[in-house]
Amino acid sequence: MKFFNYLVIIALLFTACKKEQEQIQPEENISVTDSLKLTKKDISKINYKDIGLDAKSNPIISNWQAYLNIVNGIEKIKTPDFTFFNADVDLFNSSVKDFEQTIPEAINTDPVKARVLVLKTMLYKFQELESLQTSTKKEKLLAIQEVFVALSNLNLQINKKIEKDSQTIIKPY
Repeated sequence: MKFFNYLVIIALLFTACKKEQEQIQPEENISVTDSLKLTKKDISKINYKDIGLDAKSNPIISNWQAYLNIVNGIEKIKTPDFTFFNADVDLFNSSVKDFEQTIPEAINTDPVKARVLVLKTMLYKFQELESLQTSTKKEKLLAIQEVFVALSNLNLQINKKIEKDSQTIIKPY
């Protein structure tokens, strides 16, 4: 019995000593980095309802330069080109601030302001995730989806406001 115990201990020592640590190959590291990169195909798989502006809103929106800058930056996300968010942080911040402060009077209502605030928040969130090295592909795609949904909701609210203003309801007295 003593001999059997010694034999088991010696066998365990030999098997424990033979283990070698695994080393990460540089090629594997490159593939991990590439898998974090967003592609046009990844972004096209994002599921949301894309709501555009109605033709009636063009006269009002065409003069709102901050909105046009933000929409152009969001449209570039689809390519994926994130220079609007990464290139100049001060320019991005001033664009978002102007976007919130220069809402045209024709659509300057509380529901539109709320949608502008939500879009502003989602833009800041995406900009932060894009600038971090530790953010994952899934987090970035979720943030992009939130930006797209926020822009669609803003467009829907602008369309509703303009449609409501264009209605002429005759009230009988």
